Amino acid sequence: MRKIAYLAMDVHVRNIVMGDMNGAGKFLGNRSFTTCENNIIYALKTVKAKKKLLVMEAGPLANWVAQTAAAYVSEVIISDPRENALIYKSSVKKDKVDTQKLCRLLRLNEFKEVYRPENDQRAIFKAAVQHYNDLRDQLKAIKQKTKAMFRQWGVIDVFTDSVYSTSGRDKFLKQVKKRPILLQLKRLYTLMDLTAELKQDAEKSMKSLGRRYPEIREFKKIPGIGNAGAHTFDAYIQTPHRFAKTSRLWKYCRIGVTDRSSDGKPLGFKRLDKAGIGELKAVSYRAFISAMKSDNEVRRFYLKSLQTTHNHTHARLNTQRKILAVMLGIWKKGQPYRAELFLDPCI
Repeated sequence: MRKIAYLAMDVHVRNIVMGDMNGAGKFLGNRSFTTCENNIIYALKTVKAKKKLLVMEAGPLANWVAQTAAAYVSEVIISDPRENALIYKSSVKKDKVDTQKLCRLLRLNEFKEVYRPENDQRAIFKAAVQHYNDLRDQLKAIKQKTKAMFRQWGVIDVFTDSVYSTSGRDKFLKQVKKRPILLQLKRLYTLMDLTAELKQDAEKSMKSLGRRYPEIREFKKIPGIGNAGAHTFDAYIQTPHRFAKTSRLWKYCRIGVTDRSSDGKPLGFKRLDKAGIGELKAVSYRAFISAMKSDNEVRRFYLKSLQTTHNHTHARLNTQRKILAVMLGIWKKGQPYRAELFLDPCI
């Protein structure tokens, strides 16, 4: 039995290719098998080594495969495929070639690990939040499509929200003269009502699962942070200890600044890094917009930042970063929210 085995899996819906490399860097070959739990376990058991390290690239099935394999290997790692230039920039793209290269990256420790949920409860909670946000976006799209269809057929004055209400929509439907178009609009309204009902059910489920996480109650005390924002932040971040620096949180939320350079020379203008989760950036932006409507600590922080930067965009981004930093800080320390935290320069 050898001391260590470097294993890599290229995971697909129908099949998986697993590569094996020994401690000396010699590739021992691939094996292919149909994607199912029993086959994954059997393939890992056949590898005789005291220590087994397994790596795979992030994808729809990666978390499930990682959970299945965890009991049969020493460590499971999910890597960021965007960082694996050796694979995705190669002119030769084959599963068997990719697994060999992934084994090599694992052995050399030349990969970027992607965080995965610590347990099933966290994964289920995140799925519930994603489901709610998805229904929210679908409902918004249906409303926009309904308004667009009204305007297309001459009903111009649809700026009021009564066009969506059960009692107000009849006034607009009566203005549509073409019966086939009228029927299409009624179908859209049926779809809108059903989606709105499903969204309410998804919100109830999200809140129910979120009750086990006390930090959510503290998040909602921050001006501008509502139910959806608090749950979304908690679900996507998973744990406050995953970021060694607050700047990494900002980058993950797409409000970190990237500055490309070569040998000290700039290669372009400073800009926001597009890597990360757009939904978290939206949480901080909606919180900022909502907080600006009244006098509170968030608004005062923004005005103070505006006096320093003399730039509305920079002041707004500073405020968004501060909101996220305060949320992470009270979560990490397990402390209740205090308005004075927005005056603390260390956060």
